[in-house]
Formats: sequence, C-alpha cells, structure tokens
Amino acid sequence: MKLIDNWKHAWKLKSVQVGAISAFFYVLMYAAFELLWLFGSNFPQFWAAVPQEVKELLPHSWVLWLGFLNNVLSIFARLRAQPDLHEQPLGFVTVTAGHSNMDPGAVNGRMKESDFVVTIRNALAYYLHEAGVQVKTDGVGTQNDPLSSAVKLIKGSSVSLEVHMNAAANKSAVGIETISLPKDKLLAQKISKAVQTVTGSKLRGDNGWIDQSKSARGKLAFVENGGLILEVGFISNDAEANLIQSKAWLIAKEISKVLIEHDKKAL
Repeated sequence: MKLIDNWKHAWKLKSVQVGAISAFFYVLMYAAFELLWLFGSNFPQFWAAVPQEVKELLPHSWVLWLGFLNNVLSIFARLRAQPDLHEQPLGFVTVTAGHSNMDPGAVNGRMKESDFVVTIRNALAYYLHEAGVQVKTDGVGTQNDPLSSAVKLIKGSSVSLEVHMNAAANKSAVGIETISLPKDKLLAQKISKAVQTVTGSKLRGDNGWIDQSKSARGKLAFVENGGLILEVGFISNDAEANLIQSKAWLIAKEISKVLIEHDKKAL
C-alpha cells in the first residue's frame, strides 16, 4: 500500500482531524454505554451509601452533577430489562418517611432522623419497583411531605409502612420495633426481623412488635389508618446510628422482601 507523499503531516489535514474526532467520540460513547449497562443500576445504591460528611467535603458543583447522574441512572436502571421481574403486576404498597422537610425529628449532632428515613424510603421504593410492585411515597429524592399527606396514601394499599428512627435520653439504648394494630402483629414482627438480619440489633417489645394500644406514644394517625410504623434503631446511639446509615440500602432490601411477600398474599 502506497501512502500519500506528506503522510507524516496528515494530522494537519481537516479530513483526518474530523475522522479522529469522530472515532474518539464513538469510543467515548461506547465506553459510557458499557459503564451504564454494568454499573448504572448500582450507582443509586452507591451514592445513597456515601456518608453525608463525605458529600459535604465534595465541591458543590460535583454534588449537583452526581445528584443529577443519580437521577438519570435511576431511570436507566428502571428501563433496563429485568428478566427476574414478576410476570404479573402486583398491587401497590405505600412507603413513607417519618417527619418532614420542615420537621427533622430526632437529632443527634449533625445526624437528623428525617435524613435517615428518606434514604431508607427511597431505597425501599427502588427495590419494590424492581420487583414490579406499584409504590406510593410521600416524596421523591429529598422530598418528605408531612404526616397529613402520608396518611392519605394508605387507603387502598396492600400494606403501608412509615420509617422512623427512635431516640432516648440513655445513649446506650438500642433495638428495633414496629408499631401496628394487633391484626398486623405477624407482619410487624417480620419487618423488625428483616432489619435485625442486617444490623444484628435486638428486637424490642413482643419479638419486634409494639401494640399501639400499649405504646407510650398513644394513638398514632398513621397506625390508626391501617399503617405500620418501623423504628429502625436509635439515632441517639452513635454506633447504631452509624451502622444504620452505612447499611441503609441493605436494610431496605431485606424489608422489601417482606413487603413483596405480603403484597402477593394480599392479592
């Protein structure tokens, strides 16, 4: 094969430059697609697991772009073919986060209950969607609507769960409990045990179940309307709070299995 006379300076030719640029972008797009395919569905879990302290160390522009990427990849993960999904759609489940954007709930230093429970709610919604379950939530992303809005979502759902964190003056207090009406005792115990499989914390009350009528909190609107309230652990206990924060997605995954099983039986 004979080359042109000035082939050593071919990089100066516009046609060669355009071809090289096109090839570069083709490789870049192909690599991006492969990364999306391999890691796209896992990025939301990775980003949610990053401690808030680490996020605060990142430049603000990085956090904005990574948050945007998280939303895009969440959509991609939902569109990606899932061969293990249920063939028939299930019913719908309500999952809400305790307190609201205006009410942080219990606070331990820089840790806020509302931040913890939003992360677990979002993770639960993700896993339920992946299993083909229709989900109603009291917000998307960092949105956390007040209790009055959450209660309205309960009607018609096969199961409704609101996530909270407990707190006590005694910083050594630990444990998991799910508050419900007596009719939901077994489900409440299963939910608490699902959390225990991840955190290893003790089950409070009756094997993880607290009868609302015997709760020091008295009547709770969410429970009175047919829902269950999960207290994942104690935010006032530094060790338990940090463990829950680091394993939020694993906790949600185990809870989702219980909710999916219950939703199937409710059809």
